[in-house]
Amino acid sequence: MKIAICDDNIEFLKQIEEIVTHTYKELQVDITLSSFQSGQALLAEMQGKGAEIDMLLLDIDMPEISGLEVAKIVRETNNDSIIMFISSYENYVFDTFEYNPFRFVRKNRMKQELPIALRAAEGSYQKNKKRYVVLRCDEGEVRIEESEIMYFEVVRRQIRICLSDGRVLHTWRTMKELQTELNAERFSKIHSGCVVNLKYVSGYTGNDITLDNGERLTASRGGIKTFKEELSRYWSR
Repeated sequence: MKIAICDDNIEFLKQIEEIVTHTYKELQVDITLSSFQSGQALLAEMQGKGAEIDMLLLDIDMPEISGLEVAKIVRETNNDSIIMFISSYENYVFDTFEYNPFRFVRKNRMKQELPIALRAAEGSYQKNKKRYVVLRCDEGEVRIEESEIMYFEVVRRQIRICLSDGRVLHTWRTMKELQTELNAERFSKIHSGCVVNLKYVSGYTGNDITLDNGERLTASRGGIKTFKEELSRYWSR
């Protein structure tokens, strides 16, 4: 798990490093830890190397660019990173909600609260970490990330898989085979021949489901009922 810590106070930075290292050593979790004293340095590292960070521990009150601003920029390109805010100012807690934080840790209670938050975050990471599917397609064997799949459907006995980058793949695998390899909490079968990734659903009207890219899918009468229930659970998580 790749973790980044950002705090302009070197003493707090060291304390957070120690707690993170100790907690994950106890859990026998392998981590790569990077520390930064400014939001600019953290963002430059992520942009310069294209680094994917699994978890960010952000101070909020920092000069030039705040932890909230860092979170906003990160969320524009990465909606999967676990973000925790660590702050001395509890009045910031409501300001953080916009960036879907995993936890808000108080600095004056950091030794008690941070280990608990880190243990919970590791469980969430294991549950949601990247999963891959290997497909035998016309182009040969292709490995794709589960989260790249927008939806897949049966077309002329083949499975047509539409990806978030615009690519379309075709495979002779069955719907059932493909479904069993995917995270059931993220995918919903809207009719007998189509399964949609709930991550890309922006809304629905009647039986019409709208995706983030504007594309529309139509669910069956029975499928839309199950879809609404599954989407509600997904959005609440």
